[in-house]
Amino acid sequence: MPRWPGPLLGIGGGILAVAATSARAMAASGQLDADERLLGWLALAGALAFVAGLVYAATRQIRVRHYLPPERYRGPSVLLLLALVVVVATIFQIPFGNDALALAGEGGELTPLGAAVVLLSTPVALLLVSWGFVLRPRALAGLPAWTGRSALHAIVVGVLAGIGMWIVGNLVGAAVIALLQALGVEVDTQLAERAVETVDPWLVVLVVIILAPVAEELFFRGIVFNAWLREGGVRWAFIGSTLLFALIHLSIAAFVPILLLGFALAWVYRRTQSLLAPIALHATFNAISVVLVLLARFDVLKPPV
Repeated sequence: MPRWPGPLLGIGGGILAVAATSARAMAASGQLDADERLLGWLALAGALAFVAGLVYAATRQIRVRHYLPPERYRGPSVLLLLALVVVVATIFQIPFGNDALALAGEGGELTPLGAAVVLLSTPVALLLVSWGFVLRPRALAGLPAWTGRSALHAIVVGVLAGIGMWIVGNLVGAAVIALLQALGVEVDTQLAERAVETVDPWLVVLVVIILAPVAEELFFRGIVFNAWLREGGVRWAFIGSTLLFALIHLSIAAFVPILLLGFALAWVYRRTQSLLAPIALHATFNAISVVLVLLARFDVLKPPV
């Protein structure tokens, strides 16, 4: 497979998508006399071409690396996989722009279907990309079993570590928020926090407590950690997987707590050799926050004034 179609589709599609999106915004504000619907289709075409370029590049890397020995990582670049996740999730959200704006706290009207699509888009994209470009082509052969030596032990370790990390994360988070506010920096809440406060509780439980921990741990610990462990060693596996995990959450205020959480997840995975352990840790961490916010939302628990 030649290398040039991937960059050509990616760069060309990206330029078309950005240009058409900008032109559509100008047309909506009256600064440009153009057909908004046509510009919308052009933006979608550009986005699809961009995705096609990423898919082509990822497929080519799989074919090129297929001949490496099984103990090596034989899949596409981790950064390329993450780019695919972001773009695929964004494409899922395009028809529900108003819902995405509503969840971001920037106006718009939130609908049940739109809320479900926006919240499910990233976990589903993580699962699709993980399966299509790593699990299906067996790019990480010989990984430890999901449960490690004992499923019960992995769950207990994960739950206990999750409780401890929730306490540490919230203490650190409160200190970071206080520092940012003292510096005059406006602190905004994460999308997940706003979702818990507004979206149907059952959808929140499904996505935040169940699906997100499974999808994120499969990708960041199961794939990213192991890929960089094989290609760069333990230190790079810890640093790379932790940094990418924190960066994808797009929160200045929560960056340090999520960084600590990411390191703890990687450490637990490394120690237990079980993906079930960091999933249990992640789910426990999220569940405590969700339960407390829901109790406050329905006036069961009164937050301190």
